[in-house]
Amino acid sequence: MDAKRETELQSIEPGDKLSAGAQGRSTDAPHEWGFLTHSAPQKPASAGFGYQPGVLTPGAGLKRAGSLLWWSSLLWMAYAVRVLSLEAQGLWRDEVDILNFSTAPWLDLLARLTRPGENGPLYLLIMRGWIALTGESVFALRFFSLLFGVLGVALIYRLGCRVVGRRGAAWAAVLAAFSPYFVWYAEEVKMYTWVPFLVLLALYVLDRACARPRWGWWAVVVVATSFAFYSHILAALLIPVEILWFLLHPRRDRRAWRGGLLALALLTLPYLPLLKWQAGLAFTTRQTGFPDYTFGQMAQMLLGGWSTGITGWGLTAGAAIFGGFAAGGLGALVWQRKWRTACALLAWVVVPLVSIWVVSLRGPIFTDRYLIWAAPAFYFAIATALAFLEQRLQGVALVCFAVLLTFSGGNLYYQVATPVKPQFREAAAFLAQRRDPEALLLFQIPYNRIVVDYYLSPPLEPWAEAPYTNWPAENGGYLWNSAEVDAAMQSLTTGYRQLWLVYSEAGMWDERELVKTWLDTHMVLRESMGFHNVGLYRYELPAP
Repeated sequence: MDAKRETELQSIEPGDKLSAGAQGRSTDAPHEWGFLTHSAPQKPASAGFGYQPGVLTPGAGLKRAGSLLWWSSLLWMAYAVRVLSLEAQGLWRDEVDILNFSTAPWLDLLARLTRPGENGPLYLLIMRGWIALTGESVFALRFFSLLFGVLGVALIYRLGCRVVGRRGAAWAAVLAAFSPYFVWYAEEVKMYTWVPFLVLLALYVLDRACARPRWGWWAVVVVATSFAFYSHILAALLIPVEILWFLLHPRRDRRAWRGGLLALALLTLPYLPLLKWQAGLAFTTRQTGFPDYTFGQMAQMLLGGWSTGITGWGLTAGAAIFGGFAAGGLGALVWQRKWRTACALLAWVVVPLVSIWVVSLRGPIFTDRYLIWAAPAFYFAIATALAFLEQRLQGVALVCFAVLLTFSGGNLYYQVATPVKPQFREAAAFLAQRRDPEALLLFQIPYNRIVVDYYLSPPLEPWAEAPYTNWPAENGGYLWNSAEVDAAMQSLTTGYRQLWLVYSEAGMWDERELVKTWLDTHMVLRESMGFHNVGLYRYELPAP
């Protein structure tokens, strides 16, 4: 049996049936989506982890054992890469926000499910249960993301078997296991591994439901998709992706229409409370606080992040190489007459990206992590190129993979060795040693307080929040100027001879640095210490 036909056979999973139309076609007919269309009397040579229908021969048993060993080793490596650096970076304000919101009173937490502007209310409910079980340590908080990051690697393989074949699925799983982008968000207390897991699950069961309609599969599609958009509002863009996947599916059973239409109808019900306020925001010009990116800049940020992670070591070359392989993989699919697969992978990325760009024309909402759930399509495309090369030039494929892995490994190292998040952990430790208990702790932005409060042993008091000075005026200037800041600071500092200014992301609150200028003018700087994205300044009143 030639390599191409063996690959086609390997992509069929146990229990899958061929549609009536497919059974009547020749075994040499072109196929797509990682499946083979063949005549009814024939059976697949292998499926799953080396499983072979019929009699299990000794050779097949060894093959299955080897496959299981490879697969379990990959998952353990994916786990090790994530857990060894789980606490390399300290918590930042968004992560501590998750802790505070998740442990808020039940009524406040439940109200977030329908409150306009809320993002991820279901994730907060889930994290409340997780925190109750595991505690509030950094390791415990982040382990939830790590867990679903590793499970996501497993799902990439299972979905890949059905979409790009077993060889492509294996390459994609390895790329995902060592993706610096995926590893970074598996080490953060946010929903950016939980949502991709739900998206992968929804698309996997959607694919199975199309090929072999069962009400159970459609139920999982509805639940997984609903959980996704209640865990992150922009995951609602998965729905049009699912519709396109359904329409493009090359082996869709005729009976799948009934279940597919019902699932789509059921998806609208849980989404209605969110749609009520999201629709209004989508078409209203507004200030959001996000940078205003062009479509090209958005695409470039996704390509850079998915290729080289957060630190961007070798960004230009890495993005070009990874992007080139992704384009080559799509080209290989088209060359093999699997255009439906190519379109499905493109839809997975392009539909949410274009949608966010359109909404951002009235108010920017883009940041690359919001579309992390589309990154598997990128890795599937690269994996298709590697599998295509492997069948023809195995040595070249291995060299190409080594190049890709070099970029991943380098960026994994830099993500551990380089401070990226604001170093509040280190700043809090310094304050614990140097701060006088009666000194005022002044935070330039309120969000900084909750992070210092997490790391600093109580009591945090006395503390205060510096005034917000960025209010815009109608004439293009500011509502607050030096006079307003002077009045506010006089009130805040009355009764204190010494204060510590915690200075981080000051531009969000005081882009003209009016507060620091006031302190430099009215008090004496006695001590300062700089950490990554965090500055500590000790001021005292001048001697009388």
